Amino acid sequence: MSSTASSSSSTPSSTSYQSQEPPPRQELWWDRLPSLKIVRPPKGSFSPQVDERCFTFCSQSISGRIHGQDPWCRSICFRRVFKHEVERVLAHHRTQTLKHVPGKKPVLEVREEVETAPVKHPLPPEGQRSSGWLAMLLGDRFGHGGGNGTGSGDDHDHEHEQEQAHTHTQRETKYWQEGWYLWWSNSRWAVQEKLDLMRRDLEGQSEWQRLKDRRNEEWARGVPPALEEQGQQGEGQHHDVHPFEDLGNAPPFPDVASQSLLLPLPVPPTSLPSLYTALEESIRPALAPAGRVLALVAANPHRELFERVWEKAKTDEPRKLLVVAWGRVMENFFGGEDGGEGRGEGSRGKGKDEKR
Repeated sequence: MSSTASSSSSTPSSTSYQSQEPPPRQELWWDRLPSLKIVRPPKGSFSPQVDERCFTFCSQSISGRIHGQDPWCRSICFRRVFKHEVERVLAHHRTQTLKHVPGKKPVLEVREEVETAPVKHPLPPEGQRSSGWLAMLLGDRFGHGGGNGTGSGDDHDHEHEQEQAHTHTQRETKYWQEGWYLWWSNSRWAVQEKLDLMRRDLEGQSEWQRLKDRRNEEWARGVPPALEEQGQQGEGQHHDVHPFEDLGNAPPFPDVASQSLLLPLPVPPTSLPSLYTALEESIRPALAPAGRVLALVAANPHRELFERVWEKAKTDEPRKLLVVAWGRVMENFFGGEDGGEGRGEGSRGKGKDEKR
């Protein structure tokens, strides 16, 4: 009785185990042939596509190493912001419509509608004041008119209005948008921070910037960062402490954005309104002599002279003149030396005859 019960109890388990496994598939001969596999990587936040590349070059000298100076660094990064980083999906609708065409089979049309809302992540400080960085690069000539103080009162008022409009434009907060961005810096601290921020998305980078601003404000008010952390977050959360806090009287996060630049690609002319004017004013004195020469050439007498010279250059007269000139040079060079030797010998011989 026991053996019968055990066999009957084991039968359902084996049956259920066999039902869970798929039946073995018979191997076909074309399975052994090499084949191509089409793999579609995921899109959106799970995509393995590269969105940023950085190229950094640093060097150090012997004296700089001895005196503990910062290395000489240059870094450039190309960042691509995708659509899913600056938009949030609110709803996704999918509708199917059966379209009837006379004389043909009905066609099923599938339409997908996605409702999105923009997500505003502010640019870092180097992207907010790019025009100010260019002003420093161009010697405080960016965003100003002539700067010589010789204009009239109306011109001065006009320049003042342009200056105020430019300042108002600079105070407007700029946000990340879909597209390419160029980041450049000559600070090794900014390079290290950039490498750390490559681990975070745009929202994480914004949180990090807010943390830095809050720490600097607390430092300006004289609030110890350790007490602030203990009062708000507790003693166990100090992983965001930055090595800048060990610089003594300096703020926890010094302003390294002044040595960096962030620009969208291609650079829109509206973001750099006075750059072209400043470059034109800088290049105009150097091009003034060339402009005068072109003006003289364009005048009628000089143009006629150049036309005659050009017509003469097309004939064989320059070649004949060159042959004659070369012959005269060779004749004077070799013939003059022989004549000099003959005159010298004659004079020396005459002197000997007189002595005799």
